[in-house]
Amino acid sequence: MSNTLINIASLTNLIKGIVNEAVKENEKDLTGKTWNVNGFRRYCCRGKADNWVRTFIFDEFPEVDYKNGGFVVNPRRTPEGRTTLIFAKEACEWMQRHQHEIDWNAKLIN
Repeated sequence: MSNTLINIASLTNLIKGIVNEAVKENEKDLTGKTWNVNGFRRYCCRGKADNWVRTFIFDEFPEVDYKNGGFVVNPRRTPEGRTTLIFAKEACEWMQRHQHEIDWNAKLIN
């Protein structure tokens, strides 16, 4: 054993633990993060199909459209844009407030 006042191995483990916790907290923070429709489906819609999300959330609730002050840019392909962009934090907050208004058992008609 060396004659140092600091146990380097213990200090290293302590620092690693603190850094790992900070990284986990940062990953949970959705501020400024965006998703495509697949990220939104995975995190907010329990994996519902892309068309289901577009039909029963984006179409049913026009307020989610960015043009209407919502969190979804290009909920459907238009001449203005093709790629759907979703602001993650706003999407989660809206979903929390409106989860009971969504018909989760709705079926797409072929």
